[in-house]
Amino acid sequence: MMAQRPSFRFLATGAVASLFFLTFLIFGFHRSGGSTRYFLKSSRPNPPQCPSVESSAPGNDAWEFVVGRDGQNHGLSEEQCRIAFPKLYAEIDKSVLLKQEKHITYKELDSRDVEEGMVRGIIDQGELYIVDYAAMPVTGTRARSTLNSLHRALKAYPARHLLPSIEFTFTTEDFADDPSGSGPIWAYSKRDGDDSVWLMPDFGYWAWPEVQIGPYHEVRRRIAAIDDGETLADGAVIPGLAFQDKKKQLVWRGSLATNPAIRSKLLKTALSRSWASVRVIDWDDENDIRYNLLPMEDHCRYMFVAHTEGRSFSGRGKYLLNCRSVMISHPLVWREAHHGALVSSGADANYIEVDQHFGDLSSKIDYLIDNPQVAERIADNAVRTFRDRYLTPAAESCYWRHLVRQYASVSDFEPVLFSTDRDGKKSPRGVPFETWLLMH
Repeated sequence: MMAQRPSFRFLATGAVASLFFLTFLIFGFHRSGGSTRYFLKSSRPNPPQCPSVESSAPGNDAWEFVVGRDGQNHGLSEEQCRIAFPKLYAEIDKSVLLKQEKHITYKELDSRDVEEGMVRGIIDQGELYIVDYAAMPVTGTRARSTLNSLHRALKAYPARHLLPSIEFTFTTEDFADDPSGSGPIWAYSKRDGDDSVWLMPDFGYWAWPEVQIGPYHEVRRRIAAIDDGETLADGAVIPGLAFQDKKKQLVWRGSLATNPAIRSKLLKTALSRSWASVRVIDWDDENDIRYNLLPMEDHCRYMFVAHTEGRSFSGRGKYLLNCRSVMISHPLVWREAHHGALVSSGADANYIEVDQHFGDLSSKIDYLIDNPQVAERIADNAVRTFRDRYLTPAAESCYWRHLVRQYASVSDFEPVLFSTDRDGKKSPRGVPFETWLLMH
């Protein structure tokens, strides 16, 4: 009997080793330097179930979006978002389709280094954490603006604890590089064919101080005051500017440097035209800025507003579409979050598209000036579609949460917020956003 004891000891040791190995396979741990960084979704233990806030929300069956009541509501339910903004999620849905067969892996996400102007983050139980951040002096406010907007969309949502956990990277550059086989990245704009890019709302939904544009909700208020009038604190009423009383001109202010091929053609076409108020701004010359800069709301005093892309998208687009004016644009290459609601022809047209070289610009403006009822209908459509629906603060927050849900739906892993080293010590992988914000 004594001679048999060593064999039992070896069997027991082998059983423990097998159990450990089996546990490793079942739970799908990824270890880098001894740290658990994610769980494969197919093997993560089910989290404790919490009651759904949305399922008990009253009145959803008969609910309709009303801008005066709901436009500033960052906490609409998922069902309310779907009802209010059916055209908002086209680009997200395209990205999901591309990943239906081959889901996003942690290895793919990790293949993108966090370079200048990029942020890597985690959302866990509706809370935002920053894993890595590489500042870019030129776009420093963009990261903070974007993260503030995302954080607001999470915090305003009563059911945020039910949102899926994700790990993501975004860039504050105008666009993201998209080489073949690159990992997923969120960006402010994308082209057809940028398969690894997921479209997110741009930084201007918070504020854009570099070009002297304040908080988005305040810009919207000032724009609405131009078009609809306002009542001052002392009770005085300032009437709005009727569409037919606006300046019958096309207005544009900007730099040629960001897209000389497109913008120089606009400048050339508009030269010496009575219907044009088109001027170049030199952002390095304070005197030039003082003379030529036009506050965003004052663009709305013109009947026609020109939209031109820059290095990629142009941030002015969403502001122009808040005006009761006719936005005129060349064919757009770079997609933005609200572009699914753009209509360029027919009774529902909410902007006018001209050719890439602006060759038909003059004839189209002449037509609209000669047919003011057509121009006014387009401007009214823009207000209904964009200012009062798809470009509301509520729409932006709905978009953020849909992005989180859909990105998670095609990710094969969930991030682990606290990594566990080989010695059993736990350490956070990310900094809570509230703390990070005070440090930057």
